[in-house]
Amino acid sequence: MAETLVLEQTLTKIGGLLALGFGEAGSEIIAKNMNEGAEINPMIPGQKVICILGFIGISHFNEVTDVLQEEIMIYVNEIGSIVHNLVYKYFGQANKNIGEAFLLVWKFSTE
Repeated sequence: MAETLVLEQTLTKIGGLLALGFGEAGSEIIAKNMNEGAEINPMIPGQKVICILGFIGISHFNEVTDVLQEEIMIYVNEIGSIVHNLVYKYFGQANKNIGEAFLLVWKFSTE
C-alpha cells in the first residue's frame, strides 16, 4: 500500500513538473499523446493563443551580483515575489524566470 502511495505522489509531481515546464499548451499536447496510446505524435496540431507577453529584466544585474555575491538569490527571489504577485493580481501568469529576467503572459480567451 505504501509503495502505491509513493508511486502516485511521484507521478503527480512529475505531472506538475511537465505542466510547469511545457506550459498549458504543452500540457494539452502531452495529454493528447498519452490518450492516443503508446505512439507519440509530436505533430499533433496546435491551437492559436492570443496573449500579451511581458519581459522584465533586472537592470545592472552583473554589478548587483558583484556587490551581493552569495546573497544575490535572496535579492532575485524578493524581486520575483513582487513581480509574480503583481502579475497574478492582474490575471497574468509568470511563465519563466531566467536569472535576471522574467517572462510574463496575459492570455485572452478565444471563445
